[in-house]
Amino acid sequence: MKLKILLSAISFVAACTIAANAAPAARWLETTHDFGAFDEDMGNVDALFRVVNDGDAPLVILAARASCGCTVPAFTSDGIAPGDTATIKVTYNPAGRPGKFNKKVKVETNCEPSQSILTIKGVVIGASNTLRARFPIEVGPLKLRNSSLPMGEISKGRVKTGFLEGYNQSPDTIHPSVSGLPEFIKVDIAPRAVPPGEQTTFTFFYDTSRDNDWGLVSHEATFFPDTDITEGKTVDIMAIIKEDFSKLSKEQLEKAPRIALSETSVDLGDINRDDTYEREILIDNFGKDQLIIRKVSTPDPSVSVRINKDKIKGGAQGRMTIKVVPSPSSDNDILNSRITIITNDPDRPTSIVRVTGEYK
Repeated sequence: MKLKILLSAISFVAACTIAANAAPAARWLETTHDFGAFDEDMGNVDALFRVVNDGDAPLVILAARASCGCTVPAFTSDGIAPGDTATIKVTYNPAGRPGKFNKKVKVETNCEPSQSILTIKGVVIGASNTLRARFPIEVGPLKLRNSSLPMGEISKGRVKTGFLEGYNQSPDTIHPSVSGLPEFIKVDIAPRAVPPGEQTTFTFFYDTSRDNDWGLVSHEATFFPDTDITEGKTVDIMAIIKEDFSKLSKEQLEKAPRIALSETSVDLGDINRDDTYEREILIDNFGKDQLIIRKVSTPDPSVSVRINKDKIKGGAQGRMTIKVVPSPSSDNDILNSRITIITNDPDRPTSIVRVTGEYK
């Protein structure tokens, strides 16, 4: 009798111990889903993740949180019996999100470890409406972010980097290229092979030490979407090349050239379209060092400029002749032209002369 009581007690304790140690165990049959490349116009896409309870107590999914509002997980909060399988559905909304995506869903359960990470990824081939807002410049299947690349100011002798983004809207891999660049501008394309729905970056390196120009400059680059496509798109690369005076010593600044113009505006008054007009402006250097005229330019085709010398000694004088030849076919009623003079004067590296008049 005592033996039976002892065995019953041992059995009860063992049963309690087993019950106390019972726990769920989550085993995910998949933790990553790759949608591949798909069109944005397809709308929402779903991925299913299955979890098996390999434990000996019910498994409960407590929460599932996505890393982005475009990703929505759905699950059951009912307990999953030992040996059973449950599914979490993860929905991705591609609207307005062209390109690659990689999203995480953090799942919390009542087992150890309590946290699991599920991943969805893929590539969205953007719809036309979406791409027009983000990549409005069309070069066949290649879409560009901008129609020009302003690189801002660059000190002479330095190299500056500029970036332009592109996007492949086609269902095939493309190999874009750029041609027509001057020798002092180089471009790197990464990646060179652009898969469907993915982006590439055109990185431009502008070496001003090899460019003889000054002031506002513009160079054309022609983009081609692939090796077998001959029709391209021209993009302007613009920069302002200026002299670097930051390393001049105090003594050099005291001896530096100083420019002075006899006039900063020329008013021709009434202009007859059949006549030609010339005016002369004196250029004085009242500094000690030589004044170097780097560039004289005007965007107006009816105005031309010549100087008698591009280097003026300290205390000396030069002359600039302005010639205006009106265009008979022009519809303009007034002349309002701007002449830009770039020199090595550290206080006044850029001087402006206005040429105005009214056509009869």
